[in-house]
Amino acid sequence: MKLNYRPEIDGLRAIAVLSVVFYHAEFTINNHEIFQGGFLGVDIFFVISGYLITSLIYKSFLNNSFSLQDFYIRRIRRIVPMILVIILACIPVAYFFYLQSSLNDFINSIFSTLIFSSNFYFFHSGLIYGGPDALLKPLLHTWSLSVEEQFYILFPLFLVLIYKFTNKYILLIFCVICFLSFTSTLYISKFYPIYNFYFLNVRLWELLAGSIISILEFKHPNFKKNFYNKYLNFFGFFLIIISIFLLNDQISLPSYQTIPVIIGTSLIIFFNNKEDILSNFLSSKIFVFTGLISYSLYLWHYPIFSFYEYIFFSKENDFYKILIIFISIIISIITYYYIEKPFRNKKIVTNKILFLCTISTLIVIIISSIYIFYKGKGYQENIYKKVNIDNVFYRKEVISVLNRLGFHSNRISAFSDLKTNILVAGNSHAQDFYLMLRTNQNFTKKNNIHLVSLRFIEDNLSKLNTNKGEISEYFEKSDIILFSNRWSKSDIVYLDNLLTKLVKTNKKIILTNQNVNLPSTGKRDVTLLDKFIIDNKRLPNSKEIVILRKEYFDFMINERKRNKFNNKLKSISEKYNLKLLDKSLYQCNYDSKTCEIFTPLNEKINYNDNHHTLAGMRYLGKKIYNMNWLKLN
Repeated sequence: MKLNYRPEIDGLRAIAVLSVVFYHAEFTINNHEIFQGGFLGVDIFFVISGYLITSLIYKSFLNNSFSLQDFYIRRIRRIVPMILVIILACIPVAYFFYLQSSLNDFINSIFSTLIFSSNFYFFHSGLIYGGPDALLKPLLHTWSLSVEEQFYILFPLFLVLIYKFTNKYILLIFCVICFLSFTSTLYISKFYPIYNFYFLNVRLWELLAGSIISILEFKHPNFKKNFYNKYLNFFGFFLIIISIFLLNDQISLPSYQTIPVIIGTSLIIFFNNKEDILSNFLSSKIFVFTGLISYSLYLWHYPIFSFYEYIFFSKENDFYKILIIFISIIISIITYYYIEKPFRNKKIVTNKILFLCTISTLIVIIISSIYIFYKGKGYQENIYKKVNIDNVFYRKEVISVLNRLGFHSNRISAFSDLKTNILVAGNSHAQDFYLMLRTNQNFTKKNNIHLVSLRFIEDNLSKLNTNKGEISEYFEKSDIILFSNRWSKSDIVYLDNLLTKLVKTNKKIILTNQNVNLPSTGKRDVTLLDKFIIDNKRLPNSKEIVILRKEYFDFMINERKRNKFNNKLKSISEKYNLKLLDKSLYQCNYDSKTCEIFTPLNEKINYNDNHHTLAGMRYLGKKIYNMNWLKLN
């Protein structure tokens, strides 16, 4: 059963997809991102989807023509062919340009996308949408398709039951579920912000907002006539535009701040008037056409941006951003006419052909993905020998050693009364510093070294001050507490509050400043050394190494963020009369104005802009000992 065509909804789709595309392009004026709330285009799509699906199914109910099988086949025709085309196009690009770890992650995302569970995959991989490495995942945007497909699978069954047994209260039921979903979203956005983004239960109220206005149209057709509605759709449009320009991805969404765009979309759909300016604007040919290709455009633009960012490290040039958008539109037009439209038409592509095409493409994707996953590439180590340009390789090395040393629940090595007991407290920078000491026998002969978190210190201080709970012997009998952290604004405040209580314990406290920050390029966090290797397909010679070392020093000494935090740490150390150690002294030479990038065995010291390789830690640990930088005695 077809619905009456409403061109203004395609116009709304155009607004939604363009806002998402411009958001991913990250256009800025005076370092201010213009479309910082453009991701809300997805929320607009959710309302539209809820409205159209509910209208389609409910109209079929009224005409006794609903078929669950037909509904799912229509969804397959609408969604699956384009997803398969996108994945098929991405595979060779990823294979030829991705490092092994990125390639493995991409293959995993393919399988999760194929079964419409990529929202679960990206959540469990710890990926934050809008985060610094989000655009390096070419299929990340399929999380929203997974949410919609999960809704499409479950919602028709739910709607059939409601219509059959309690159709009289369908609007009330939708409103109650919508309210419960929204309430849970508010709770989750406050206490579990990462979970809040990806899942159906926190997006259900947005989809049901569309369902509610659909049922209102069917059951209460005169409802809108009871209101002075001439300007309500204009107000809705204003809410959408203001949200796109004012909200940003630094807040936990969806939340109450998403309400304006949901209400705005609902008002435009419900109070549409074919004779007003807004309706004519949204129904204009350019907006309608953009709306028609919006699905293809949504699917194409993200991987193109992603591959460009990955291969060329950066997309800060507006010309290339515009070029990518233009290319995405051209490809979207082609796939709309040659993939989307034919596969939606039963006369052109029968169910049998649809089945054969889908299965054969799936087989090609699965076989090629499995082959790539298990075969691997392995050329990085062979070409560059001791210098691997895959950051994950070095991170896994570090994790492997931590696990071998027994890192678990803030405790690593057994306590000993015969040695000086040191707690190295902090985050990943504490792990680096811990391994510098722990892998050096000169330190472990006289010192027993433990790795703990800042929270571990706070929890034990709380138990000490309140006499509630058992204090860990690692804290109680520690001689030295050494803070090594990747400092942030909140961490500095946290440290200051922590030290107010900690200094009263009369333990020896040592602060260390930020790790040496090295210049990197692009969201891949590629150091200048790695970029040189990638660009030139070789290691730098001795003269080029000297140039890189000087560039590293210049960046380190002038890096404003690091200097800002170091100045605050200096003030804190003076406030509490504590020793503050400068980490740059064991990696950089202030006389020659250079920072080391290789060990004497030509192994990388850093694998990204602020973390050390295992070889680098061992080398720097020796330097720390030989120059008596730590001065424990």
